[in-house]
Amino acid sequence: MSGVMDAWENTRLPTAYLSRYCLAGSDGRTILNYAQWTHSDAHRAFATNPQNQQTLGTAIQGLFTAGPPGRYTLYRSITLREAAVRYFTTASYDTEASQTARARADTLATRSAAAAPSGLIAEHFHISEDGHRLYVLSAHETEPDEATPRFLPYRGLARRRPVAT
Repeated sequence: MSGVMDAWENTRLPTAYLSRYCLAGSDGRTILNYAQWTHSDAHRAFATNPQNQQTLGTAIQGLFTAGPPGRYTLYRSITLREAAVRYFTTASYDTEASQTARARADTLATRSAAAAPSGLIAEHFHISEDGHRLYVLSAHETEPDEATPRFLPYRGLARRRPVAT
């Protein structure tokens, strides 16, 4: 995981790049790679550039991937309180369309705010580009009780200054 982040830190990144974070799975094998771009087309152009493929390909060739990266748009977030994030959990839901995904996110966000589990700090609701999946990234101050995969903050690379749009 360090090699991947080193490669990203040494790569010239376009202005459309915002941030990338690697989260280490508590199972010792899983990595959650969370990248943010101003728009999907910018990421596609960067990912298909042969120079970028060569530069970053060596660093990531040893990693197993379950398929191409999912492309999601942040729909909404809720912050329950300010605290240090010690764990992340994820959940995903299959949906029929973006409308269904938004409705489910709204329901979950309302539920989370009203009866938040102990230690929950924030939740971020993402909808896949095709609208057929809702992905929830939850931040926790303490180890969650539920038996979901846990991720620990590892390392990130964020743009130092906000990008003017």
